[in-house]
Amino acid sequence: MLSFNHSIKVRYVETDAMQRVHHSNHLIWFEECRIELLDHMGISYDQLEASGFYIPVISANIEYLQAASFNETLDIGIELKDKPKVRFNFDYTVTNNERLIATGKTGHTFINQSNKVIRPPKIFTETVNKYWQ
Repeated sequence: MLSFNHSIKVRYVETDAMQRVHHSNHLIWFEECRIELLDHMGISYDQLEASGFYIPVISANIEYLQAASFNETLDIGIELKDKPKVRFNFDYTVTNNERLIATGKTGHTFINQSNKVIRPPKIFTETVNKYWQ
């Protein structure tokens, strides 16, 4: 299993009229966490795109458990529980200290420049496989 944590500080712009984090920001934070995970593994998303590979989101699910507010520091945890095949999922937790704010999951696949679904490229599988050895 591959796991990683990324911290963010809630910006004022990410809150709504109730002074709580607007629900749409969770998907943005999940994307930021995925990109940080790739960077941590030594694969930049820029590098993947320059090689003609893209990782679109094909499904997303979020369960909102508690509200978060401006200026709180949140930890976004991401896990890749299974080796990626044509389709693969990331699981997320959003916490503030021990308080669970939200959980989520995004489904992905790789596509090429022609928008054709492809197997994960070698650069990705070789790097990810190191976490299962």
